[in-house]
Amino acid sequence: MAVELVLDRPYPGGESWRQAVARVGRFLGDLPLRWDEQRILVIGRVATRWGLDHFIGGVRPEDLVDQDFAWQEGWEYRIN
Repeated sequence: MAVELVLDRPYPGGESWRQAVARVGRFLGDLPLRWDEQRILVIGRVATRWGLDHFIGGVRPEDLVDQDFAWQEGWEYRIN
């Protein structure tokens, strides 16, 4: 299955991976308005991590599809 199809096909009654990643981007844009220079805890799923990796780390969603999801304790992201 093509990567774009995987990213763009919404789950029944839900959103696609790409839509979920975009939602994380909107969340990140809202952070400085509410919690500027604060440390926050984000609890999410794979799409949340993809959004953080994309918007903070610059990784393309197409490159995240085949990436191994190796859980680790204490992921930390910094918004500059």
